[in-house]
Formats: sequence, C-alpha cells, structure tokens
Amino acid sequence: MELNHKQSLEFKESVRSSLPANASQSWLNSLQLLKITPTKVVIAGIPHKVYLYEIKTNHEKLLTKVLDKLYPEKAPFSEKKFIYKIGSNLKTRKAVQTEFNLNQEQFAAKIDNPELQETLSSKQTEPAVSSSSVNLLDSYIPGKRNLLAIRACKAVVDMPGIAFNPFVIYGESGSGKSHLLEGINNEMQHAIPKKQTVLVSAEDFLNNFVTHLRINKMKDFRDMYRKVDVFLLDDLHALTPSSKCQTELLYTINALRKKKAQIVIACKEPPTQMQSLSAGLCGKLESGLTVDIGMPDNLTKVEILESKAKERGIPLSNELSNFIVQHIKGGIGRLEGALIRLGVHASLLNEELTTELAQYALKDWLDNSSQKPDTEKLFSEHYTDETEKKIIRRICVMFQISEDGLRSQSRDRKHIKARQAAVFLLKELTSLSLNEIGKIIGRNHSTVHSTLKKVRLRMTEDDFFLKQMKTFQQQIENKPVSSQIPEQKRNFSL
Repeated sequence: MELNHKQSLEFKESVRSSLPANASQSWLNSLQLLKITPTKVVIAGIPHKVYLYEIKTNHEKLLTKVLDKLYPEKAPFSEKKFIYKIGSNLKTRKAVQTEFNLNQEQFAAKIDNPELQETLSSKQTEPAVSSSSVNLLDSYIPGKRNLLAIRACKAVVDMPGIAFNPFVIYGESGSGKSHLLEGINNEMQHAIPKKQTVLVSAEDFLNNFVTHLRINKMKDFRDMYRKVDVFLLDDLHALTPSSKCQTELLYTINALRKKKAQIVIACKEPPTQMQSLSAGLCGKLESGLTVDIGMPDNLTKVEILESKAKERGIPLSNELSNFIVQHIKGGIGRLEGALIRLGVHASLLNEELTTELAQYALKDWLDNSSQKPDTEKLFSEHYTDETEKKIIRRICVMFQISEDGLRSQSRDRKHIKARQAAVFLLKELTSLSLNEIGKIIGRNHSTVHSTLKKVRLRMTEDDFFLKQMKTFQQQIENKPVSSQIPEQKRNFSL
C-alpha cells in the first residue's frame, strides 16, 4: 500500500501530537510515511543518519502505536519491520555518479582472485535519496576567493567541451573541489540526460588501471573512460607515484579532447607544482584553464555551516556558528564533523546548543594554540639528522597527513600506509635502529619490526606495491624515478 501526501501528513501530525512536550522534534519535520506492506513499513525523510538511533531507540514504539490507531486493518505493526531512508523520497535531480557503473558481476566473474571479486562487487553505487545529499552548483556558497571557480564551472556546464577544456580546479583539502566536481556532474546529467558522464577519484582510476592491466583487459578499461561525454577526475595528486597510469591518463585526455568531450580535473596544487607529474601530462593540463578555488574566508565558512545545519535540522545560532569557525581550524569537512557532533547532543541528549556546550563537546577539536605543545620541538627531539626529518616531511606530504597524524593511533588506510612507508624508508636510508625509528613514529620496537616485516613481504608479492616503495625512495634521494622494478632487489633481509 503506497501512501499519498495527505496520509503521510496525517501520520506525522499524529506522531507530533503524541510526543511529550519537552521532546525533540527536529527528526520529525521532514518525516514521510511511504509504504505499508504485510511485512514492513517504509519511512523516509530522516534528516541525517545520526537521527536513526534516536528513532529506533526512543520513538519506534510510538510510531507503532500511531500506525495501529490510524490503520487498524493493517495491525499489528509491532510484527512488521521498519525500514528507514535518509532524506526525502521526492523526485530529485539525478544523484552524483561517483564511479562509472560497470556490469560488475560479469566483470568479476572473469577474475580468478576472490579478493578482487569482492572489491569490485562492493563498488556498486546507490542513488542518493535526498536533495541534501546531492551536490549542485547552486548549493555551493560562493565567496570572494572562489567566485571565479564557480562561474567557470557554470560555463563548462553551459558549453561542455567548448568553454574550457581541460578545466583544472586546485585548492587545499576542504576547500570544496569535490563539491564542484559533483555539481558539474549533476548539473550536466540534469541539463543533458543523454550525455554520459563519469566522476571518479584518482585512487579508483589507478586501482581500475592496475586491475585491468593484471587481467589483460585494457580495452575494457579504455572504453570505460574514453567513450563518455564528460570525464571528471578528483584528487589528481594520488596518481603521481605511477608513471604508467599517468601515461594512460594522458592518452585518455587526448582521446576525449579529440571527440570534444569535457574534461574536469581537481587537485591540491597547480599541475606545474606537482613534482612527480609527467611533463606531457602537465603540459596537456596547462593548455586549458587552471583555477585556484582558494579556502573560504570565515564569513563564507559561517554561511556554509549554517546552510548545512539547516539541511540537517540542527538549531545552530549565528553566535555559535561564528564560535565554531573561529576556534576550529581546517576545511569544511572538519566543520561539518563538528556540526554533526553538536547535532547528536541536540537530538539524542535533548540539550540546547550553546557556546558552553560547544566548548565541552568539541574540546578536543578547539584550536587553543597557546595551550598546545610545540610540535616542531617535539619532533626535533627525535631527529638526529636532516635525512630523517626530510623523510618524515616528504611522507606527510605524499599521504596528506600531519606529523601528529603519523604518530597518532589512527588506523585508517592512509595513516597505516604512511607509517609503513616511513618505517621502510627510515630503515633503508638511515642507520637508525628499530628503537630509534619507533621513537620517530611513536611506536615500540616490536611494532616497528612487525611493520617492516609486513612491508618487505608484501614487496616480494606485489609488484605495484614494490614500485610504490621504490618510487618513494627515489623521490627522497632526489634520483630519477625508474620505470623498471629491479628483480635483484626482491629479497630483503630483516
């Protein structure tokens, strides 16, 4: 049984009237009752995933009682499964296409490696169900530093393949590059539905390249990216360790330009400043338009934060948004994380959002420079010469992490790979003992020994990983990057 708008509204108002007077209602504002079947109830309009816990824990019994009263012929609802969807079910513009949608089952069936099968099959994309989850150019809040970038994006949408091609956007992490790429993708799909677009991260482009190369399916790989009308690549800097993949990207860009397909690329710095970018690829990218997006100023950050708070139904005052922007350093992603944390307090704990609450809830994020230890001095205590310092600094740049992050307990993939590379390079390029290496990266002797063992074992089994490690080593030593993997260096001693 599909529910109409009137029935959904009746349900929502019945729930609202049944709530205690002091209960939070922010989760209820956009609630929609979509469907009732013999086995399940489908509800959409959940503002954010943080509200799911509150609804399931505190309000599902109330929803059941309301439904039993409104639809007694469908009762008992306590025996039905409740399915919740983030956002509205109303028809919206096409969702962002984060990856080119292959027939993954057919493709994986051709691969003998079960691990690769699992990886590929897991990359099916799900459409967004909410307009708030779909990034559009109009939802990008302009500031004086990014006005040129956003106007250039709109020109690309209006004149794909003609206005600026290739179009390169660069800026720091958190400046909004990915938002603009997604916005171009979505606007293009909406304006010209017949045009085929692909939005892919450089990491996924590289992984796809390696996978297809291994199984001798390069034609499928090239068709995947060269037959599209709009090609959008995020985080170009992730490709720099691989000269072969850079060459493939160059050929892809040439093929796309020949058929006048639009090319949009995002990266952290201008191509001319990317040290490991090939001359051919750099020249090709520089032949189009390169725009610095710039980090938004504090006034723009406040506007962005308040806009995101409104989307999520979080009651954020102007005073509090200014406090967050002034005391939390970093990009929009970090500010959004702070907002979600405050949203949890407002929703799950039913607390009023005040500056005092923010000081408590965000105490580990607030920038109190005067109270922080001198990180530079802290690290210098562990360095014995400039080589060690150079290695750590280069590793942090390569993996886009801080030195604090390298020494932290973070277990995400980026930090783990950075520590592995640091251990390998410190052992290969210095005379440090394992204990001394451990002091630099904040680990003990046994952890360093285990990490080194894992790295060297993987280097004997994985040619691509071996090439990565050797490339890092050559970059540290300021040597020309070799395209060959020396067989004689496959056997490493501990």
